[in-house]
Amino acid sequence: MSSVKAALHTKIESLSEQEARQVMKIVRVLKGKKEASLTLKTLAVDPAFKMPSKRSEPFRAIRPTQGKGIPASELLAKDRR
Repeated sequence: MSSVKAALHTKIESLSEQEARQVMKIVRVLKGKKEASLTLKTLAVDPAFKMPSKRSEPFRAIRPTQGKGIPASELLAKDRR
């Protein structure tokens, strides 16, 4: 057993039941992240979906437009009543 695993094993022995449950949740999350989901695998080969390069600039901030009149959400709420 590697020294890291041995140290982890020693630490786990001293955990409370609640702490052990929390560690188990973390382990499940870590194990689940190793394999990409079917959706991600499908999108990876689709030319319509491309990840921007690491050198690309971040998106600039845009302020929302202020419309005139009654907001659509209020009109929909009135129609449903």
